[in-house]
Amino acid sequence: MSERTGRAIVLTGLSGAGKSVVNRCFEDLGYRCVDNLPLDLVEPFFAHAWTNPGPPWVLVIDVRTGGFSGSFPGFVARLRERFPELCVLFVEASTACIVRRFSETRRPHPYRHLALADAVRRERTELHGVRELADEIIDTSELSPHDLRAEIAARFGTTEQALPMVIRCESFGFRYGLPPDANLVFDLRFLPNPHFVPELRPQSGSDPAVRDWLSVRPEVEHAFGLFRGMCDELVPAYRREQKSYLVIAFGCTGGKHRSVYFAERLAQHLTDQLWVVSAHHRDRDR
Repeated sequence: MSERTGRAIVLTGLSGAGKSVVNRCFEDLGYRCVDNLPLDLVEPFFAHAWTNPGPPWVLVIDVRTGGFSGSFPGFVARLRERFPELCVLFVEASTACIVRRFSETRRPHPYRHLALADAVRRERTELHGVRELADEIIDTSELSPHDLRAEIAARFGTTEQALPMVIRCESFGFRYGLPPDANLVFDLRFLPNPHFVPELRPQSGSDPAVRDWLSVRPEVEHAFGLFRGMCDELVPAYRREQKSYLVIAFGCTGGKHRSVYFAERLAQHLTDQLWVVSAHHRDRDR
């Protein structure tokens, strides 16, 4: 976390502007997050946050808390006297965007006694003074959840507790269809097939005899080198885009020999590179 943002963040803003999504982004980046804390507990909370080591904190507080807009300036002033590195982040969006979001989710606005557009305008007016106190303002009107996550990471950085990207190296058989969640798919049907070797047919790519048979073939080694090099380039790029899960799928005809061998070998290579990796064989045991 940069010195500019300090060790704690107050996250506030308009209802429907995306505070919940922003809060989840902070959680993924390793922040400790607390939502909707009563105002009388805020100052004790920050006293605890500043005296205990560990990841920085995010406190979400908004109009759900009674008397929020009127009392917010006073308690922020007191907090900043004690904790000068405190950062206030205000999340907003256009009225049309917020109205659309509430209409799509069918959740009630805090000012549910008003027409939706009027409720948004009233809250925007009431929170004008809160917005004026913000150190950072994010308008989510044109941001997808992916873009918003990237924006939070760019402004506030990650912590040592940030959730790692989880990689799954999966084998499958084309005769049973493509894995629906695969991000990268490699077709291995151009390579020599152990299925046509009678003593290897009942075994799988996990067995030493099949691995030995494949590994001594130059075209297999050449193909693995190409796929490994491509993944070495692409995996860090996926991580830079804040992706949480990455599925790399290898397919052969039946999903028993070549695809299993490649999935396990790439999983070991990526594990050696200190990525969080698992291997899964969808069709190996059919």
